[in-house]
Amino acid sequence: MKKTIRLVLTLTVVLSLFAAIPVGAGAEGQTINALITSDPSTLDCARFLGIIDRNILHSITEPLTRIENGIVTPAGAESWTVSDDGLTYTFTLRENQWDDGERVTARDYVYALRREADPKNAWSFASDFFSIVNFEAAFNGAAAPSEIGALAEDDRTLVITLNAPNPAFLSTVDIFPCRESDVEAFGDSYGSEAGTVSSCGPFKMDTWVHNSELSFSRNAQYWDAEHVLLDGFTDQIIPDESAQMASLENGSLDYATVSTPEYAAKFDAHVDLYVLNITTDRTAMIVFNCEDPVLSNAKIRQAFSLALDRELIIEITNGGLGTPAYGLVPTVCYVGDVNFREATKEPLLALLDTDPAALLLEGMEEAGLGADPSKLTLQFTWRDTSATGRTYAELYQQMWEDALGVKIEIDFNESALASIREGNYQIGSVGWGSTYEPLFQLSRWSTGGQSRWVNADYAALVSEGSASMDDAVRLAKYQQAEAMLVTEAAIAPTYYNATQTYAYTHVDGIPTNPFDTTGMKTFFINK
Repeated sequence: MKKTIRLVLTLTVVLSLFAAIPVGAGAEGQTINALITSDPSTLDCARFLGIIDRNILHSITEPLTRIENGIVTPAGAESWTVSDDGLTYTFTLRENQWDDGERVTARDYVYALRREADPKNAWSFASDFFSIVNFEAAFNGAAAPSEIGALAEDDRTLVITLNAPNPAFLSTVDIFPCRESDVEAFGDSYGSEAGTVSSCGPFKMDTWVHNSELSFSRNAQYWDAEHVLLDGFTDQIIPDESAQMASLENGSLDYATVSTPEYAAKFDAHVDLYVLNITTDRTAMIVFNCEDPVLSNAKIRQAFSLALDRELIIEITNGGLGTPAYGLVPTVCYVGDVNFREATKEPLLALLDTDPAALLLEGMEEAGLGADPSKLTLQFTWRDTSATGRTYAELYQQMWEDALGVKIEIDFNESALASIREGNYQIGSVGWGSTYEPLFQLSRWSTGGQSRWVNADYAALVSEGSASMDDAVRLAKYQQAEAMLVTEAAIAPTYYNATQTYAYTHVDGIPTNPFDTTGMKTFFINK
């Protein structure tokens, strides 16, 4: 007997949302000016690198499913079934079209998955799909992309087969479609310019002025176009915080996230702005290169982790927004119906009474580095080269030098994330978002991740947890894995992020659930 998922409750929520829209919303001329902080890397679903790219893809393409109000809901698929053993997902596609009127078919989703599994594309998020049969083998060159567990039975029927049950599968992945004719027509330039990517989502991309702005208009061919209330929107690319805040203040932006206390105080007094306080799905952290001769020692890494004053970091770098992190998994994650953080003591709390300076000396002795911390120099790689960013980096530098007696040199490097990804660093600063279940964050480190920390026991715990259909078993495995990762200090979590979004009073429909993948679809002008 198969379990059919139709999510009537979710549809009721969506209908209620639109029933509540004030008179006048949806009128002609509805446009919004939004903010992104850097040029997208690409809008190729098999090559994109980060959250900016992903958010735009949510606006211009239609994944099989979306997350709305924290719930997995039908999107490109109108329904799906899951086999009793949890291995086979059969999706029935709805009638949807590309922006030129051509039908979106199951083959478009299969083609995208095969491109994402192709090692030639070196997709950064491929590991999220390794639960699909032969996906990992294909990505590692041991199987052909055509051998992955994705099959188009006909135009409207897509079958995806997993290696093992994965209850978090649909809350972890975005399964986008891709049109083969576009890739063949544009080759390596596919996804890099306006006009090279067809749309089958709520909006289509009209222009892309690199490092300046992207503009979008409503896609009349979209299956749910009647519920898309914006005529269009513009993403303005503004890297500098002061320029962002000036644009918000003068109305060039309709809304923006604000993290600096001085700006927040100014906008609190602005009569035309309101604020949304949003707990996010993101954990800020320090990563250590565990292949480095010094940082391969766990006690040295632990000392650096315990030397951090997390409350001070939040106060200075994030305007007091957020919660000190003594674990990896943020407060918004669940396993089944159980909130992970409420059920799990943060691993680092058990170590807070440990003297980090003494721990450093123990580690130095084990590593044959002598007993004088002042002779130990380490490099801290930091991405933000602005004046404010430099101040934040120097805060970490001061904490480590004061608590441990070491010398820290800061490498201000706009390509810091690439250096960290390639292992060309000692200590770095990153942030990772999560999905509804902790699997996404935990799996980042199963094969070493940015910390290059390889632990077979850890990888086994994550794998066993993700494959269990029993919520209690999954929770226990994830708890053990988090404790191992954090206490061995492959990473040093610093805080669970929160944000303040300031918007003009005419802007409505801003998603507040950190897991929602609706892009700009829900926005509207309330006047």
